[in-house]
Amino acid sequence: MKKKIHKKATNAIALGLFSSILALLVWGSKDRGFSFGNVMTSAAEAVQLRDGKTYFINLPMLIEAETTVNRIYARNATYYFAIALPQNMGEPLQKLEIAQKEGFDSIDFFENDTLAYVQSPSGERVAIASKTEIAPSGDRSEDRNKITITFNPSIPASGDLNRKLIVGLRPISNPRTDGTYLFGVTAFPQGDRPNSQFLGYGRLSFYSLRF
Repeated sequence: MKKKIHKKATNAIALGLFSSILALLVWGSKDRGFSFGNVMTSAAEAVQLRDGKTYFINLPMLIEAETTVNRIYARNATYYFAIALPQNMGEPLQKLEIAQKEGFDSIDFFENDTLAYVQSPSGERVAIASKTEIAPSGDRSEDRNKITITFNPSIPASGDLNRKLIVGLRPISNPRTDGTYLFGVTAFPQGDRPNSQFLGYGRLSFYSLRF
């Protein structure tokens, strides 16, 4: 009987020590950052693997795409892409890639005429400095006219609920052929090795003058 009581007491003490150690590890991971296995967390809840890759915890979401002018051949249009930003993405948003995926014509864009701003729920707009780079046009390649918009500084990981990022691209002209044109939008978190996240397709429709 004494042996059984002694064994139970020993197990209880060991369990108590384990719980205390685990609590200290959890407390330390919240305040200073702690790594478990292959994942590293920090106070900002950012996710970074040991090999340096960074990830969004909560993904931005493409919610709308529109053009200010939907007539073919028009030269004064702006294509707007609206992206909903979570309250906490986990990592700042460093850049977007917008690539034409479908459409009869390949649309060319002005490289130095991109608009970018963050809009608060109240409607207030804060302009964001950015740099636009356009990949060489391919002859009917899938990623023709891929546009990279890098934000400087990056969009903060945390912010107001229901805030939106608005990006406006200026085409040299609308396509010559009417129809539906699809643009894939991909987001990249800040970091040297960001893990990209595809946000979806923006759909723009263009019509001939007879409509």
